[in-house]
Amino acid sequence: KIASASPDNCVWQPIGDPTSRSVDPNLLLLPSVWTSVSDLVQIDPRPVDSGNSFSGVDTITDSFFTTTTYSGAFGTDMWLDGWSYLSENGLVPSADVKPTLSNTIASSITTNVTLNAETTYYMTQQVFVKAPAILTIEAGTTIKSYRQDANGKAPTLVIEQGAKIIAEGTKALPITFTSVLPASLLPIRGAWGGLIILGRAPITTSSASITDDIEGLAAGLGTYGGTDPNDNSGSLKYVRVWYGGADIGFDTSNPENSGNEINGITFGGVGQGTTLENIEVAFNKDDGFEFFGGNVNAKWLSALFVDDDAFDTDEGYNGKLQFLFALVDKDGDHAAEMDSKNDASPRSFPIVSGATFIKSDHSSGRSNGLIQIREGGGGEFYNMILTGKAGAGLENNQCGAETRTSDISVAGTAPDYLYWDSNNIVNTVLAGAGTLSQFKIASSAPDNCVWTSGPTSRNVDPNLILLPNSWSTSANLNQIDPRPLSGGNALDASLANGPSDSFFSTAAYSGAFDSNLWIDGWSWLSVNGLLPSGDVQPTSSTVLSSSITTNTTLLAGNTYYMTQQVFVRSPAILTVQPGVTIRSYRQDAGGKAPTLVIEQGAKIMAEGTADSPITFTSVLPDSVLPMRGTWGGLIILGRGIISGTGTPQTNNIEGLDAGLGQYGGADNADSSGSLRYVRVWYGGADISPDPNNPENSGNEINGITFGGVGSGTTLENVEVAFNKDDGFEFFGGSVNGKWLSSLFVDDDAFDSDEGYQGKLQFIFALVDQDGDHAAEMDSKNDDQRRSFPKVSGATFIKSGHSSGRDNGLIQIREGGGGEFYNMILTGKAGAGLENNNCFTETRTSTLTSIGTAPNYLYWSSNNIINTVRADTGVANQFKIASASPDNCVWQPIGDPTSRSVDPNLLLLPSVWTSVSDLVQIDPRPVDSGNSFSGVDTITDSFFTTTTYSGAFGTDMWLDGWSYLSENGLVPSADVKPTLSNTIASSITTNVTLNAETTYYMTQQVFVKAPAILTIEAGTTIKSYRQDANGKAPTLVIEQGAKIIAEGTKALPITFTSVLPASLLPIRGAWGGLIILGRAPITT
Repeated sequence: KIASASPDNCVWQPIGDPTSRSVDPNLLLLPSVWTSVSDLVQIDPRPVDSGNSFSGVDTITDSFFTTTTYSGAFGTDMWLDGWSYLSENGLVPSADVKPTLSNTIASSITTNVTLNAETTYYMTQQVFVKAPAILTIEAGTTIKSYRQDANGKAPTLVIEQGAKIIAEGTKALPITFTSVLPASLLPIRGAWGGLIILGRAPITTSSASITDDIEGLAAGLGTYGGTDPNDNSGSLKYVRVWYGGADIGFDTSNPENSGNEINGITFGGVGQGTTLENIEVAFNKDDGFEFFGGNVNAKWLSALFVDDDAFDTDEGYNGKLQFLFALVDKDGDHAAEMDSKNDASPRSFPIVSGATFIKSDHSSGRSNGLIQIREGGGGEFYNMILTGKAGAGLENNQCGAETRTSDISVAGTAPDYLYWDSNNIVNTVLAGAGTLSQFKIASSAPDNCVWTSGPTSRNVDPNLILLPNSWSTSANLNQIDPRPLSGGNALDASLANGPSDSFFSTAAYSGAFDSNLWIDGWSWLSVNGLLPSGDVQPTSSTVLSSSITTNTTLLAGNTYYMTQQVFVRSPAILTVQPGVTIRSYRQDAGGKAPTLVIEQGAKIMAEGTADSPITFTSVLPDSVLPMRGTWGGLIILGRGIISGTGTPQTNNIEGLDAGLGQYGGADNADSSGSLRYVRVWYGGADISPDPNNPENSGNEINGITFGGVGSGTTLENVEVAFNKDDGFEFFGGSVNGKWLSSLFVDDDAFDSDEGYQGKLQFIFALVDQDGDHAAEMDSKNDDQRRSFPKVSGATFIKSGHSSGRDNGLIQIREGGGGEFYNMILTGKAGAGLENNNCFTETRTSTLTSIGTAPNYLYWSSNNIINTVRADTGVANQFKIASASPDNCVWQPIGDPTSRSVDPNLLLLPSVWTSVSDLVQIDPRPVDSGNSFSGVDTITDSFFTTTTYSGAFGTDMWLDGWSYLSENGLVPSADVKPTLSNTIASSITTNVTLNAETTYYMTQQVFVKAPAILTIEAGTTIKSYRQDANGKAPTLVIEQGAKIIAEGTKALPITFTSVLPASLLPIRGAWGGLIILGRAPITT
């Protein structure tokens, strides 16, 4: 639109309009019709691979401009991802979505096609597999779909009559249909279409035709039905269909709600030659599984959080279904809606055995039965569990001429009856009233659902392992285990019934599950940490009782389970033998996190060894670990002295009901038992949740809480890892501890308060960017007993700090006193030592000024602090609030003092943020480094005399039992690098490595010309995984240099890893050997 005439005078040279290419830019997704953001469903402004935008590209000779191979603002990089309004609101795909010509599925498949597992595929449009083509999808393949195509239709995979799909995944390698949206926006319903399979088996129609057209597709594109009950549409095994249900027949006048929202998987007239096993639909906007006629059979089907019915049958469906699982949230409708076409033939007649249907609640207008059978539907139903909050368990209305009974002997002839087995378990209750509501039968006209006998069911608790009492959606469902408890009502084999049909597996239980958690490893619930691992097998003998009142021993070699809070009561002793593992659920049915509480007067004797540690951990599968907050923790309550005005002072531990958690007293020598080689991993869930603020009520429990625990208790070689709150918390008392490790906790690694006056030596903390302090040491101002921990030999390391967490690596406040010797504080933190909110205690780094314990805070000037701020890199040893109202003035006037030197640790990565990018660490000090000088000697028999600062000398006491050791993040204890056995980074003269010595590479080593490196027969060189800068140690023989490494068969030369033998073999544990010469090459 060129205004060439006066007065604009926009004349182009040569005379005429400017020129451009009049071609489609071939963008990945540009809706043909949209007016504003309100009807823009999705867009992808990147160009199609090899489209017009990738040709005719100008190159600009200006250094400001990045050279590109495309026109427009985008190439393959979706640079809006993660921060744009479009990204936050799900209008553009995730940046890792990279459609190309080779990975985008064509709209019409007419010949056999295989999708391989190495490629992620994309559906950008509706895809039709046409007869006789077979679409084969390899195990482990993922297909991601856009929400719509350019014409507003939701991408959907349609297997037409006569075509087949062979999609056979495995438990370890399931096949996944999912959305292109970023993970941050998932789960979401309606993000793409779904899967439609159309066969030639019989259906019931409203006309004389034996076929029909599937809803939502244009006429002729979705024909299904016929006369072949054995028709074969292929095979689905271990297939997941997540986040579907968008409208496939878009109505511009009613976007996203035209009545054509598609089911997760629609089976239209599919025959029994088709195989369906281990399939899941999750977060579908319409039904999960819909069967329109046909007689396909299926086992192990899971439908989760769909917006309508989990399972829906209609139009004369006559298949067999076993092991069905449905979780219906408050927005969902039925677990099963089973319709027919009144008395038209064939009548719908599903035979169902073994279903577990659970409803959380019901939103307005959705108070229907958990199962609804209507419109003349028949069938047989055995071994059912219907539980939760619903308008009823079984709802039956709009009946026809079929017989309805719970007495099979009067049922008549199939398919003209509806049989409901009287041994089915139905204990559904109304959400508001909480009253039992098993049946909702419309017996009067016009429904006329009069039952000849029944319906009847068992009104008993199915006794599932974990079914939360209160949840509404996936957002507040913390964990579930739908398997029946050993000895529970669902495992009463005498009441388990079943059809006499060879298709059905013999099952001596009600419901979809026995001990086999068949959704483990591949279900959305499993992937997202809402299910225990399949190897979790609680039984009556392995589940800890809620109250232990007599001496009890947990036997070596066994795994035990906490499904609830467990209280060991006086005078009982709980003995835990070496090697025992205790696995805990995230919550009990009431929402409280399982926690082991050792009450006053009771004891725990948990004495493991380095080879057989005792482990408290989660029931979650390894695939979702590490994770914080997956269970409660360990609480030990003693009669030691705590601060306060009472005589003696007592208190109740946070998070437990009044009277259940009392601690404190007058006996500082009190013994609560012994912890040796004990690991407490992945804890910190809320032990007393606030329903208005789940998982954040302020009652997230510490890894181990010591409430008033006395010095008679033994605490050695104990670790807390990945706790959601503090690692170790000491509320008063005087328990002492040695060799304590606290890793990657979400708050403070060590916390003391309420007059704690114990002694601690050899304590180690790794604090990642999400953690707060390595130690927060509080008191209660000047109130009676002042906190006075005495600490010697700590190594505290911080990776960095996220927003709002730039505090000191140690914070001492609220009048806290104590003595601190031989400390190493290093890494990136707001400061090394932070001191605020002070009172009348003396604060000094001079021993002559300390006064009388506990009324002073002494910080040794020999302590090493070389913390730097993460944002600036500037050293910042101290953060002392000396001004009013904190008044933390140190004597003599000024800051405390420390040595501002590098502690010279063997391996401390310069850049890491969390365990996910921590490749390896060795917190021991380098031989003859700064940590081996300026060491304080403490005149107290509890403390071991050392020649080093920090928690470590040459002994790697974490080896074999720490999380770091088990996961290959620290070297084996026999790795002992010294100045004489560590290979220098640059070798410029002839060097010989002798067989009597084990050598170490802690960095890249370059042998330079004309040096010769000779390695004697039988020599071993062990290498770390990386150096401080993240580079893998590698031996490089440069041009002109030589290596003479001549072993023998009996005495080979070995280059290997510093990792312990228990973790080997493993790939990638160090770099390698590079030899560079001067012979000719081709370049």
